[in-house]
Amino acid sequence: MNLSTTQISFLKDVQSNLNVDSKSGWRYRFFQEFSIYEISTFIKLIEDDKIYMIIPQFASSKSLSQARLNLCEDFLVNNKSNPMLITKFILEQWNNSGFNINQGNTISFCFKFKRVWLTYK
Repeated sequence: MNLSTTQISFLKDVQSNLNVDSKSGWRYRFFQEFSIYEISTFIKLIEDDKIYMIIPQFASSKSLSQARLNLCEDFLVNNKSNPMLITKFILEQWNNSGFNINQGNTISFCFKFKRVWLTYK
């Protein structure tokens, strides 16, 4: 399946003839920095035939109890997804967010993600 290879594959755009099972629990992947390398590494670690729903997030700390800025709606990725496309999309969402960084604040970047299964109805 071509998930987020030429355009971002939002969950809301999944074909109506497919069921989306997203009952698995949410997990977090914190990145050392926001970069194409970090996103590419995450994508490469996804096993064949696995699909993940992700929500890119920024926060002022790596604590899970801290408020986070969700940059966009959920979208789907697999190990064939385009890390450059995803990086550009996230950067565009960040630039349009209006979120200001105060001098001296450290911003953490993470993916909130869960495994999903797509099956035909």
